[in-house]
Amino acid sequence: MTGVGVAHPNAASAAGGTRLLVASPTDAERAASARGMKLTNFFALALKVPPTAKKCTWQVETATGLTIADRAAIAWIVADAAMKQRGGGSNVHTIWRTAALSGVKLTGSEHKRVAAFVDAVFGLPPHGKSEDHLIGHVAEWMWFLHASETVDPTRTPVVLEAPKFNVTEPGADGFIVFHETATDDHHYRLWELKKHTATGPVSATVTSAYNQLDQKAMRYLAQQVSIHSMIAGPVGELCSQLVDFWLESHDRAGVGVGVTTASAPPATCFTTMGRRFPGFDRPGQLEGLLLSVEDLAEIAKDVRRYLWTVL
Repeated sequence: MTGVGVAHPNAASAAGGTRLLVASPTDAERAASARGMKLTNFFALALKVPPTAKKCTWQVETATGLTIADRAAIAWIVADAAMKQRGGGSNVHTIWRTAALSGVKLTGSEHKRVAAFVDAVFGLPPHGKSEDHLIGHVAEWMWFLHASETVDPTRTPVVLEAPKFNVTEPGADGFIVFHETATDDHHYRLWELKKHTATGPVSATVTSAYNQLDQKAMRYLAQQVSIHSMIAGPVGELCSQLVDFWLESHDRAGVGVGVTTASAPPATCFTTMGRRFPGFDRPGQLEGLLLSVEDLAEIAKDVRRYLWTVL
């Protein structure tokens, strides 16, 4: 691989902080493509706790020892996925991607068009929006990409909501409907997602996620009913009963907590989840995911830099 470590000419330090991009969009794209454009190819499974009644089944995945090319690739994968989702059926993703890989700045209507899709979360150069929100949003994208790329022979996601368009938008952080292979049935998981960049323990962030689900799960699920219950077939049938199934701790419902941290993962986590959600006592109803990402804050800033490189 050549060129990695050369700052992109469009990535002046004003565009996203004091550190230049460590790789041009072209080099980042090349590094990402070499790993199949999959975020999960940069993570290693460090720990997996199997399903147990009344306890959380959880796993730890780590992205550590990252090279300059690795960090650039991760940031590019997230930026590309976010822009594709934010642009929907429009051509804005193609406009942004073509300009970024060509090393040109957009002007006129194309500049305004791309800026409209970037601004809500990432702000516009030279002044971004909250870095705390930025890191949290990128952490949500890492969870989403992990969920969408993970292959599980026992179940397949048929509804998987991407991170929200506006970072402070109300609603669930993560919602998945699965089709179960063995039973041909459908079930759901309501996830609360957090980022951990503080010096305190990861357990404090996990507890914060528990508290938020305690307070807001019913509201989140009611919103999902309004969005998905009119879908024809078994998905709509399930989604019309999301609130009821939560109240009953039904075996077609479940709870998830995901934390993306810049710290080394703890040896144990999610140990009190069974006590916090006692009705969800069947194996696999409680799920946890801990992603440990080296240089998380700078990767998040590089996501923003790649989105800004055309503006």
